[in-house]
Amino acid sequence: MDALTRGTLVQANAAQTFLTNRLVVVLPGGNPAGILGLEDLARPGIKLLLAAEEVPAGRYARQVLLNLDALYGPGYLEAVLGNVVSNEENVRQVVTKVLLGEADAGIVYRSEAVSERTLLTLAIPDGYNLIAEYPIAVLASAESPTLASAFIQYLLSAQGQAELQAWGFVPIQP
Repeated sequence: MDALTRGTLVQANAAQTFLTNRLVVVLPGGNPAGILGLEDLARPGIKLLLAAEEVPAGRYARQVLLNLDALYGPGYLEAVLGNVVSNEENVRQVVTKVLLGEADAGIVYRSEAVSERTLLTLAIPDGYNLIAEYPIAVLASAESPTLASAFIQYLLSAQGQAELQAWGFVPIQP
């Protein structure tokens, strides 16, 4: 969105956040590795999947693990990263491999975890998690700016926010 605003493709100051997302740890149904908490991600032999560092979810996951290092003590980050068996191109691949039992755990967006009912999840406390914010704006060259504005207003409405929440996103408004 910053690039669109700088390039004048959307009006300056017109972009606004319409929802957010948080990371969670996903576990395969049945939790064969017996992971009960975030500290278990550092246990030797755990097979963990992350998104690649080049994608936002991968950068966010690594920052969350660094944040958790302060909670669980020095060495947590190193131990968890030592358990990473693969860096996937995106969070969908992480979810798929966890579903197939190719890993004991993965870190993905909450919205990805909701789409697969057989996955178990571990929440990451807000004080250690990162919040992904999703902006929206009407394009300066929109063919139907009134309709685009109405769509944005719907997404920001209580009903729109409730629908987004049902898909695992975190609403910006109750």
